[in-house]
Amino acid sequence: MTAATFALLGVGAAVPDQVRGNDDPLFEPLRRAAGSGGEHALFYGNRERRVLAPGESLAALTAKAGAAALQDAGLGVADVDRLYGYVSVSEFVTPNALYAVHRDLGLAQGTLVVPVQADFVNFLMGIVLAWEALRAGSLQHALVAVGSAWTRNVDYTQGHAIGIGDGAGAVVVGAGDRLTLVDWGADTFSDEYGAMMMGVRPESGIAHPTYGIAPTEGVKAFLNSGMNGPPRLVERLLAKHGIAREDVTLISHQATRKLMDHWAKEIRPREYLDTFEDYGNMVHASMPVTLARFHRQLRTKYLVMVGLGIGAHQLAVLVRV
Repeated sequence: MTAATFALLGVGAAVPDQVRGNDDPLFEPLRRAAGSGGEHALFYGNRERRVLAPGESLAALTAKAGAAALQDAGLGVADVDRLYGYVSVSEFVTPNALYAVHRDLGLAQGTLVVPVQADFVNFLMGIVLAWEALRAGSLQHALVAVGSAWTRNVDYTQGHAIGIGDGAGAVVVGAGDRLTLVDWGADTFSDEYGAMMMGVRPESGIAHPTYGIAPTEGVKAFLNSGMNGPPRLVERLLAKHGIAREDVTLISHQATRKLMDHWAKEIRPREYLDTFEDYGNMVHASMPVTLARFHRQLRTKYLVMVGLGIGAHQLAVLVRV
């Protein structure tokens, strides 16, 4: 008896209508700080980003991406046994607004909601958890949906803020024979805990939580595990399966060209796809939005998606095209 293969059956994305260019007055503090070094020198390369308008719902945007993924898979809401993912920054500390995504999609009462708080690899970890549940025979179809609206939770005097954009993406996972899941790998750098984090910073004068990179330990983590960890992880995963780099398309976390150019040089995939110039750093959503744009144009035998998070941790998923 041939074992079932599980795959990404459908892909969807949604981004806000509002476009914010690099010439926006909001970025004036960053323009004044240009050339100051430190964190400000690490983040660059995007031209635009999409931004939720005041009052617009991130949960509704994420549900829109989920509906697009279901349509792409030829499935309906009644086919979804489990909803994985994350909405960030959520309306409440808890519960996560993934429950509002369940509501907005009209999913059944019996559909289990599994918030995956693993910033920034929530999407990849949702796929892995869904895949393991499918292999265990616990369900037939899972929807993985993530949404990010960090434009509302960054300090626009900090270097990383230049790239942040909003967006949402989703995939349906189930039995299939295209975009089949092959393997995954992960690394954890728990000694970097706290080097990057979302929290209230009274010194900033901003009352709500904002993302921050510690001036010393955070920049150190960026330049060490951030720069060099994903290439090592991908190399290990490819070597395990005897896969050549020229047979691989890469989609990654998209924080800055500094990281992405380094990863391209070290991993050397045949193709490296991104949406960074137009959409910036959508944090959790960059990979699924990029996948939704290009998944019908993949020309290599394999796809690798790799991301990093502020646990700190890194995760890569290998897909046969």
